Amino acid sequence: MSDKTELSSLVNDELLMVMFELNNISEQHNSESNLNENIINHVLSIPGKQLRPSVTIICSKIWNEEVDDRVIKMATAVELLHIATLVHDDTVDFAETRRGEKTASNIWGPHIAVLVGDFLFATSAEYVCDTGSIRLIKQFASTISDLAKGELKEIENSNDVNIKEEDYLDVIFKKTASLFATSSMSGALLGGAEEKSIQSLYSYGKNLGLGFQIFDDVLDFEGTENKLGKPVGNDLKNGIMTYPSIIARSKDKKIKNDIDELFNLPKKDKEISAKEIVNTIKRSGYVDESKDKAYKLIHSSIENIKSISKNNIYTDSLENLAYYSMKRDK
Repeated sequence: MSDKTELSSLVNDELLMVMFELNNISEQHNSESNLNENIINHVLSIPGKQLRPSVTIICSKIWNEEVDDRVIKMATAVELLHIATLVHDDTVDFAETRRGEKTASNIWGPHIAVLVGDFLFATSAEYVCDTGSIRLIKQFASTISDLAKGELKEIENSNDVNIKEEDYLDVIFKKTASLFATSSMSGALLGGAEEKSIQSLYSYGKNLGLGFQIFDDVLDFEGTENKLGKPVGNDLKNGIMTYPSIIARSKDKKIKNDIDELFNLPKKDKEISAKEIVNTIKRSGYVDESKDKAYKLIHSSIENIKSISKNNIYTDSLENLAYYSMKRDK
């Protein structure tokens, strides 16, 4: 296998079952709502990569190709949780669009969007309860807590030039890697893996999620505006310090001074200065250094896969997903 598309092909039937569950949630809400528009349908129908439910299903199939209803319930739960976090993130960030569609907060306002996110959080928890696993219920509750704490910490760090690397890594674990880790370990647990492999797949999800997010940060320095859907250097312009900026500022006095000055500029004057700093950081090698950090994390995730007791097309697909994450351009 060569790319992420083939990972999806291994779980296509099961992903259709997940989509069926999401459709049922939407239809039930529609029958109970007095609003003309189906808000839940709008949120659930915007297509995403479905990486997290795919990982849950694949990790289960490593040990048991015939997945049972509990795996579908868990895969649905992680997708609902991911969507809920996007609804809340878009509301906090005042985002107008998501994947080319208007956000819930843009259409119905922040108050309704927050309640929609809350509804999805609660519904995802109900699905986890349907697995009958106390361990997964506890793990899922811990993940919801991590997601909320990560978002709060990111807001606290906004416009803070002094954020340290370890604080940044803690935020991206909570906001991104924690759900990847829960997705992978839950599939292994429900598939019947032994404890050592469950822990290895938790580490796989964690390392994959961390590396995935750092590569995402790199795109803000290396991507093109057409592919990103936002200006290059957008994070810096908006007062968000990501991995390349953090290590560049800690190691280069000129870049430190430039970033400090940028953060004190009026908003209308920041875009040109942010782009100049981005170019300086790229020329100085800090984007490449950030990639090296992400590569190490992704290769750790591959080692996590190699350490488990099974080796089949499903473990191969998880390795390929890790390799693919290093080649993203958007």
